[in-house]
Amino acid sequence: MRNRLLLLAVLPAAASGASAGATSLDPTRGTFNGLNLMDGTGAQQPLYIDDVVLDERTSAPPGGGAVAVTVDTSSNAHPFSPYIFGVAFGDASRNAQVGYTVDRWGGNSVTRYNWQVDVHSTASDYYWENIPGASDRSAIPPIGNDADAFVGAALDAGIAPLMTIPTIGWAPRADSPQGHPYFAGFSVARYGAQQSVDPYDTDAGNGNRTDGSPVTGNDPHDTSSEVGPSFQQGWIEHFQSTFGNAAAGGVRFYSLDNEVMLWNSTHRDVHPQPTTYDETWANAQSYGGMIRAQDPGAQVTGPVTWGYCDLFGSAADDCLDGPDRQAHGGMPFVAWYLQQICTHELPGGPRLVDYVDLHYYPQGQNVALSDDDSPATAARRLRSLKELYDPAWISESWISDLGDDDGNHYDKPNLIPRVRAWIDQYCPATKLAITEYNWGNDGTSSGAVAQAELFGIFARDGVDLATRWVAPEANTRVERAYTLFLDYDGAGSKVSGDSVSATSANVDQLGAYAFTGGGRTMVLLTNKDAVTHDANLTFASVATGSWTLYGFDAGNAVHAITSGGISGTTLTLAALPAMSANLLVIQGGDSIFANGFE
Repeated sequence: MRNRLLLLAVLPAAASGASAGATSLDPTRGTFNGLNLMDGTGAQQPLYIDDVVLDERTSAPPGGGAVAVTVDTSSNAHPFSPYIFGVAFGDASRNAQVGYTVDRWGGNSVTRYNWQVDVHSTASDYYWENIPGASDRSAIPPIGNDADAFVGAALDAGIAPLMTIPTIGWAPRADSPQGHPYFAGFSVARYGAQQSVDPYDTDAGNGNRTDGSPVTGNDPHDTSSEVGPSFQQGWIEHFQSTFGNAAAGGVRFYSLDNEVMLWNSTHRDVHPQPTTYDETWANAQSYGGMIRAQDPGAQVTGPVTWGYCDLFGSAADDCLDGPDRQAHGGMPFVAWYLQQICTHELPGGPRLVDYVDLHYYPQGQNVALSDDDSPATAARRLRSLKELYDPAWISESWISDLGDDDGNHYDKPNLIPRVRAWIDQYCPATKLAITEYNWGNDGTSSGAVAQAELFGIFARDGVDLATRWVAPEANTRVERAYTLFLDYDGAGSKVSGDSVSATSANVDQLGAYAFTGGGRTMVLLTNKDAVTHDANLTFASVATGSWTLYGFDAGNAVHAITSGGISGTTLTLAALPAMSANLLVIQGGDSIFANGFE
């Protein structure tokens, strides 16, 4: 964004045409593309500028006001899950270095993955093609196949793999070619000219005719074969024989497919009809029941929503309310799904699904999956975190257009408390997973601060498992947020234990989250502003010990910033850097757990 800087040179009215004295400028960020000079009357004058020089600032910009933060280690204390520090498709070597706790195998392409021949469908992501993996086809599955390599790398790094089990009922054909041309869902030769084709396989169309209308009536058997739960049971048997079962350190987590309410879009070549409440639950019963029978120690997640709309309605309802929802008591989809989990418990008490599994992307302009780090976007990105927890916050996106016509308060997402309330009402003790989310691309400073604050929110509000889409690239700004929690001192020290109460007097300037564990009190302070802020901390009880402040900002990786001692109830941390995440660690006498999870 380019900013216009208005310079007002106030001149005496009678001195029109006289030379004016120099006026200093003080821009602190961005660029400007205009300069207006006016005299004291406000009229433009025929002034001539010989030279304009902007000197670089040699001192820090003035700081903002101090923000009061209160910490009460005896209030809202509860253990938080180490599985909130997950990613998708993390790099094998980097996984162990950073210390991610979960690595997810997910996304559109895994909805159609044939484990026996190591072939996946690109579906709508890229011309509906069957793409092979490993070249050695001498064994089933092929030697070096993608899934085994993924699971092995995660387990070798001490990370829990989260594997997506397809439930759509189709898999790439076993005779899929190993090279170009690949099988394609919308062949130009069979279905006519289309808007675009794969430049490497020109018979593979994008599924839309030249006039933009979708190709319909294609044959799913062009690319895929029907499969059922027994086909996927064989895959789990293979994982058990290769890596052990869940209780013995094998694959612990399985998701029931991916974004099922988008199949009529992302996989319309085989599933053109919108997914319904009943189809989704039928798949949970058949595939979840299969997983539970095959590996009782495994944990199952579902229904794996795609975003905001399918919290409330099915694809058949085309977002929110409609005939499908009304046929199911008018209940929001996820609430109804939770009700089914507890209504259909297996003999002896096990449930078909352990985690209610959601995907969530903030819908504000350039917030998610974006490199935009401009001041306006950064502010909007960080405000959008309130969509996760603030019952009064109206989304700054199209979600606000949904209105507030009934008890669902659609324009106010309030995601985590909303779903937690459904859990309490319809199926207590179900865990909560957010297995796909993104608050900005890897290089964004505001995205990194948002990621750090996300961990605080997940811990405070009771998310049990979370995986970012996707793992940040090595040594990027967003990766710093993981390091702040998983290795803040460079010696393996982690934030672990209990989440406790912390309150900021101005959450738009300074976020505050607190934790206790291993003889430590830890306070996360996220400066979301473009200027520095002092943090005036007040503790509900006397804090005693040495403290160190760690943190990162746009220009600096996680490092120790300053240190000191405390014996009392107040502490001021001066000039927390602009757009930064900071972790105060107060170390007491008991440090037995300082270097690991409790």
